[in-house]
Amino acid sequence: MFKNIGRIGIEMYLLFQHHTTLEILRNVSSDQDLFTVTGTGWHFVKYLGPAVVVVGPDCRSERNPHQVMAGPTYQGLFPKVAMLPPSVQHCIWMITVPIVYPRMEAAESLANTVATGKKAVTGAYNVLGKVTSSVAGVVGAKTMVGEGFNTVKKAVGKSGLMGGILSPFGEIDMLDELRDQWTHESKDLERTYLIRTLQGIAHQKSLRMTFLSGDVNCCGAGLVHDPSHPSDHKTMYQIISSAIVNVPPPTYVLKMLHNNKVLYIPQNGQRSNNSVSDTKEDMMEIFLTDVNGTAREMKKLMGRRNYAAFVVFDPDLASQPYQQPQQPQPEHTAKLSLAVDFIVQGDGIYSAPMKYGPVVVPRLEYGA
Repeated sequence: MFKNIGRIGIEMYLLFQHHTTLEILRNVSSDQDLFTVTGTGWHFVKYLGPAVVVVGPDCRSERNPHQVMAGPTYQGLFPKVAMLPPSVQHCIWMITVPIVYPRMEAAESLANTVATGKKAVTGAYNVLGKVTSSVAGVVGAKTMVGEGFNTVKKAVGKSGLMGGILSPFGEIDMLDELRDQWTHESKDLERTYLIRTLQGIAHQKSLRMTFLSGDVNCCGAGLVHDPSHPSDHKTMYQIISSAIVNVPPPTYVLKMLHNNKVLYIPQNGQRSNNSVSDTKEDMMEIFLTDVNGTAREMKKLMGRRNYAAFVVFDPDLASQPYQQPQQPQPEHTAKLSLAVDFIVQGDGIYSAPMKYGPVVVPRLEYGA
């Protein structure tokens, strides 16, 4: 059943978001629109003018509990980025779940505890219910006793002590969400491989890499960087913006995410142990006040409906007083940066949205 749900989901995704079908794609020899590497998953590389490229890897079709994408998929994607023309200054990777994001070890520990408790409670009530109902000799007693124990199980389930934690299938919803994260230990080596490989391509081509992600129902910005060499090729920004229809996460989840744990990216092929390396991971404090103007304690992530707006600009021109636009010289190549603003929903139905930012993503200088 779930395989058919996935198949239909892919068909609808291609139809409504890309205006195409599997039959059309399989009969097209060009990869100008969508392309596949392994036959599973459809990716794209799109130009937003000569200086900005958006790479959209399919992070769902090959996902399993131990990987996001298969090895051959990376071997097909990386060369396409490495061979981008010299005019490209920014490469934006649209990746569903954030690469740079605070860890939630406390939440995972809690979820594992709840999962163990849930199995114990369910098992105990199942055994006790069967024994009690089998002992009941009065006609109709088995049904009554069975219904009574089902009521007790529900009381500690979705509508009771474990409300908001269990999925509709009785599993621990939070654990499933945590396993889906790039920062989960099951994706650790793959995440490091992606980051380190993109750092190498960025250094080779003087190409600034940026990640654009969502799926966490809040907004924020982070980066990986070398504190001793600011804005060099190891610096990659993470922009997080979730769909405006998503309900924000609970306050206690946001508090757990606002921890001060120091994080470092290990070398390729090594598991994360947060030993000091040449690449540090940080979240940026950009939400100093709430939409109503009051000071905020949690400054890194905003749990409100939002969207992000990207603007490409020339810092040299932006710092000059306004002049009449002039025809650009053919030999002149502007050094472009990205400015990202977060537009956040205000309080109440008629409140104006609040703008936060900008987060400025600078161009990578040649050889940096």
